[in-house]
Amino acid sequence: MQIDEVGREFGVLVRKAREARQWTQADLAEKLSRLLGREVPTLAVTRTESAKRPVPLAEAAALAQLLNLELDPLLNPAPVTGSRDELRRRIDQVRAEINELFQSEVQLMATYASAGQQLRRVRTRKDELERELQALERAAGKDSRGEQEHRETPER
Repeated sequence: MQIDEVGREFGVLVRKAREARQWTQADLAEKLSRLLGREVPTLAVTRTESAKRPVPLAEAAALAQLLNLELDPLLNPAPVTGSRDELRRRIDQVRAEINELFQSEVQLMATYASAGQQLRRVRTRKDELERELQALERAAGKDSRGEQEHRETPER
């Protein structure tokens, strides 16, 4: 990747991540200003997204933090080699693997949600039983004390 491509790629990532969060450029500039402790104008975000300004490292790191972006792949891209056909085959393989992982992710999320529901039911039932046990123990304590008092009373 050429150095000027890094800026373009970074700008595209920033824009996509910002839009995914439904933030305006002004929203991002405000959050960035708070994080950095200095004013970052909205125009700076606009120019970053369009790769029309160099982004200071501290600002790039702050953007990555705010938008949950990985900087390393941009700064140290993996070398891509091969013929056009080999690259296309690899693209298809990677897409297929991403789709499989997405399906796994969906299944795991469903399992997680179901487990969460089951856990809530178990905890609710346990709480109910603990309350019932306390009530039973209180009642049993009163009865046993009553019986004890009755036994200690001398008979006539």
